Amino acid sequence: MREVIHQYGVELDWVADIAPKLGGYVDGNHIIVPGEERPGTRYVLRVNDNISVFVIDVSYTEDVVYRLRNTRDDFVGIYFNLTEGDAVHVYDNVTRLVGRWASNLAVFDADLKGDYFVKRGSTTFKMAVFVKKTALKDYFSKEEHYAQVLDAVFDPAQNTIVKYDRMSNHAWWLMNELKNTTATGLLYEVMVRGTVYGILSDYLDQTMNQEIILEKVVQEDIVSIIGSQYHLIEHITEPFPGISTLAAAALMSETKYKKLFKKITGTTPNAFFLTNKLSFAKEKIATGNFTVGEIADQFNFTDASHLIEQFKTAYGITPKEYLTLL
Repeated sequence: MREVIHQYGVELDWVADIAPKLGGYVDGNHIIVPGEERPGTRYVLRVNDNISVFVIDVSYTEDVVYRLRNTRDDFVGIYFNLTEGDAVHVYDNVTRLVGRWASNLAVFDADLKGDYFVKRGSTTFKMAVFVKKTALKDYFSKEEHYAQVLDAVFDPAQNTIVKYDRMSNHAWWLMNELKNTTATGLLYEVMVRGTVYGILSDYLDQTMNQEIILEKVVQEDIVSIIGSQYHLIEHITEPFPGISTLAAAALMSETKYKKLFKKITGTTPNAFFLTNKLSFAKEKIATGNFTVGEIADQFNFTDASHLIEQFKTAYGITPKEYLTLL
């Protein structure tokens, strides 16, 4: 297994360090890794003074573990991850499935350490966007409800910036448009810039509508909530287990569990479970290989009508209408 101990940052001096660890070299905005089974794209761009991006579009021919150990703490990493295959994020020995079919959006303060394992045969398409905390602070200062707690949000003694979530349909679409663009020439740079602004704007708009939960989250609490999310995803075809069961498993009171779950996930446990259940059901629908009734039964909806109702509430169209758009 290849081990890559690395760091990120808005400044791009980390690129020259990570390239040889990947077995490659830097060529302009690209990191080239000779001998790959499928010529991959590892593209790095300084979007502006406050934002940079690392685009990764590769197939893995060996197992790799990435150990993120940042030396700067002046940025936040926002990771949009559409990996297909075996990929897990490990935090304090607790694994969390990530990628296209699991949590495909993660937000981490640069202070947080983590390991990311990708198995041979996996195909990754990921955009890692790094944003200066000063820029984020300035952005949120324009919103009255954020302005009142802004200093506390970015004060590590009072609050921890961490979240596991799923990206919006709009962000998914923007990323797929970029994936279909040849990664050479000036057009690609323009597309990367546009995609970064698009997915970042989309994410920030979502954040504006979420409740602000100030909490200094200790390592054990993060591990417990990550484990709880993982449990819900693993049992996505079953009924919701209930807050009391989840809180007991996390060794927390129900009040603390619900508060931390919403902070880290951006939503309630019930909503998280339903959103992911619908997302998985949507992927099944897109194959065209199953009836709505079969999918409703697989994912433990009451019946086909219940799934149709929930699907339309979430996406604005029925499953049948969704299929006609594909």
